[in-house]
Amino acid sequence: MQSLERLFSPSQKERMLAAIPQRVSCRAFSAVPSPADWAALAYAASRYTLPGTRLMLMNCPEELFTGTLLNMGRITGCRAIAVVAASSAVENSRVYAGIAGEALTLEAVSMGLGACWISGTYRKKLLRAPLAENEAALAVIALGVPEQPPVLPVQRRRKSLEKLCRGDLSLWPAELRQVAECVREAPSAMNLQPWTLSFTASRFEIDSGDRSALDLGIALCHAEAALRTPHRWHFAQSRREPAAWAEV
Repeated sequence: MQSLERLFSPSQKERMLAAIPQRVSCRAFSAVPSPADWAALAYAASRYTLPGTRLMLMNCPEELFTGTLLNMGRITGCRAIAVVAASSAVENSRVYAGIAGEALTLEAVSMGLGACWISGTYRKKLLRAPLAENEAALAVIALGVPEQPPVLPVQRRRKSLEKLCRGDLSLWPAELRQVAECVREAPSAMNLQPWTLSFTASRFEIDSGDRSALDLGIALCHAEAALRTPHRWHFAQSRREPAAWAEV
């Protein structure tokens, strides 16, 4: 198992940073990934072995996906997914699952593929994932060739950095302002963007009011992509602490 700080190589971080502004939740697909792209995704999935989490690439029937949620529309044309699984026996496995799943999503985007996190609008009875004891599927990620390429620059509904960050942003190091911007670009359930970011001395904190583990993991993936200064991540041991923080 790898630590978060050693999960991505410098070249991978560069690809992720380039992919973040292009990342959209693709909901209409025209084809499955090519054999070469599938092999590259499988290799990436095998590398993201954080504690208690697993990514499984699978074919799926289009009927896996159900109807609309908040008028976002049904997933169409998708016949390939990554199952994001986590073990209940491992602490913070759901956070790690969010990190690994988002890393795979950004990998797909960097290859010109479409991807979309789905945690509720799919038929779990049709999911044939070989789950181990104490393991559960937290979400699936739809993968494939997008029916339409994203319109760039991507327009997103996001809170301002001033609303997400505590304190005077002009006093933050430039690197950590970029980290905050990458977290701001991260997707979240219902687009709630539940994060509060702060920086004091040598400590960068990410808090999440509802402690949504997958959302926190996705945000941490984006933060790690932008962090270059040597650092170490820590996770809360009680609700009195922020959800996660990096000593930088």
